[in-house]
Amino acid sequence: MPEFAISNSVGRRTKGAVNQFADVETVQNMLRLAAMIEFRPQFDPGGIDGTIDANEAGDDTVKAIEAFQSQFFNTPDGVIEVGKRTWRELVDVLDGDDDNQPVPVNGPVVPVSDSECLFPFKSLPEVNWTEGMRRFGATRSNGARAHAGCDLYFPTGTVIHAVTSGTVIADPYWFYDGTYALEIDHGGFVARYGEIQKHALVRKGDHVSPGQPIAKVGNLLSIVQSMLHLELYDKSAQGALTVKTSKTAKTSGGIPFWRRKDLMDPTPKLNVWKNNLPL
Repeated sequence: MPEFAISNSVGRRTKGAVNQFADVETVQNMLRLAAMIEFRPQFDPGGIDGTIDANEAGDDTVKAIEAFQSQFFNTPDGVIEVGKRTWRELVDVLDGDDDNQPVPVNGPVVPVSDSECLFPFKSLPEVNWTEGMRRFGATRSNGARAHAGCDLYFPTGTVIHAVTSGTVIADPYWFYDGTYALEIDHGGFVARYGEIQKHALVRKGDHVSPGQPIAKVGNLLSIVQSMLHLELYDKSAQGALTVKTSKTAKTSGGIPFWRRKDLMDPTPKLNVWKNNLPL
């Protein structure tokens, strides 16, 4: 898996971990992806900051390492060493061929006119979704991955609306930094409404109509700004939307999105949908 490598050990200093900044940051990124793939929030290290706290017993990265190790060690030691068991197991999660998670199946492709779709909020955000860290393809994790959607900044609790009719294909599941995600098959594409609250307004199997309230903006634990993270897929692929590194969609420059191959840029659609707000 060429995207990830560490030069020395990461984790508990009292167990001999060296904790070089770049190595810690790499492990934090790997654990966050593992949390998303396995739907295990306990694997999420919290902020990606390249550091281990002096109080290592309370450090979120150490806790995440130990939570991951508890799957195969009776007594986790909170250290990831180059080439050793924990590293190999983490690599296998990110780059393995099997995936035990049940995944929704796309329905038939039914063309949807962008001019008939709605913006997912009753108003436009104060800042756009085309620039900065909000835009599709923006670099994340110091260039280790690319942003897989567009971020629409709104206060926590703001109601999110279905962009068009469709069927909910996955119940809300843990997604990122204390927030959840919901998947809806909208006929011409699948939308993942990410960074929402756990208790959505719809469930798997529900049919939604254009503009129907479906969820509320969640509260990110380590980021001040709350948002809807919107991802779109053209349904030319099947399976989980968050994928392992060897199978991921990539930018033209080869940076992985950590997403299914049929990932789309939502920007052109949002630029049309903004002219059609839900009532």
